[in-house]
Amino acid sequence: MHPEWRRICDEYMQATSYAPEEMDEGWKDRTYDRANRPETYLTYPDAAVRIELGKPDFPDAPSLWSVLEGRRSKRNFLDQPMTLNQLNVLLWATQGVTADMGDYQLRTSPSAGALYPLETYLIVNNVQGLERGLYHLDVRGWALEGLRLEDLRDAGTEALLDQEMCRHSGVNFVWTGVIERCRAKYYERTYRYLWWDSGHVAENLALAATALGLGCTCMGAWYDGLMHELLGIDGVEHVSLLTATVGTIAGEDWLTDRRAPPKDVPS
Repeated sequence: MHPEWRRICDEYMQATSYAPEEMDEGWKDRTYDRANRPETYLTYPDAAVRIELGKPDFPDAPSLWSVLEGRRSKRNFLDQPMTLNQLNVLLWATQGVTADMGDYQLRTSPSAGALYPLETYLIVNNVQGLERGLYHLDVRGWALEGLRLEDLRDAGTEALLDQEMCRHSGVNFVWTGVIERCRAKYYERTYRYLWWDSGHVAENLALAATALGLGCTCMGAWYDGLMHELLGIDGVEHVSLLTATVGTIAGEDWLTDRRAPPKDVPS
């Protein structure tokens, strides 16, 4: 942690602020060439395995209002796998393509300028039909790309600030940002919009998980360097933004589902 974090954060807020009297001068020489914009979609052609997802099978769900009322952070995960369809529904709820506008597409989650700088990585622990390991979501092809097919529960939990719930979840979501996708158009404001985009995606995940009867907790704490190494990204132009953990829960009482009891307390 940087000893001058407060000064740096204050300067960040000033550097990314707008004022009416500055807009014309500040933007007069800025352009955005949509025809030559950074690539919107990241894929891994050399992935170890590719899992075609197809359209999810959407189960009957409670009303939006009851989902909003029932959303809570729940991470007392059971040793029961999630289904691949449940994961597919969650992925669609966060990044599913819902309209084709020609040279760009729209998704279930909003994005500043419809630029979609976010990427979705999954540390899979317990999902039917998937080997444990690290996966990336190919949004355009709607498939999971298996990058490391091995048990990553220890490495994933360590990168996620040693939060033990991440070892017992069905899957841990890690959202990253490819900065130039947004920076090419929004310059300094990019560094606010990235967090905005990740917040929208995380809330969609939380609501979809609630509708499916799954536990979900969004997490802002992880070891950046360890996470970047685990994902194989540089941590400068492609950075981690937000994480979440999802898994099966008993679903009977929020206080029971909220968190696992201490190891020395009988369950």
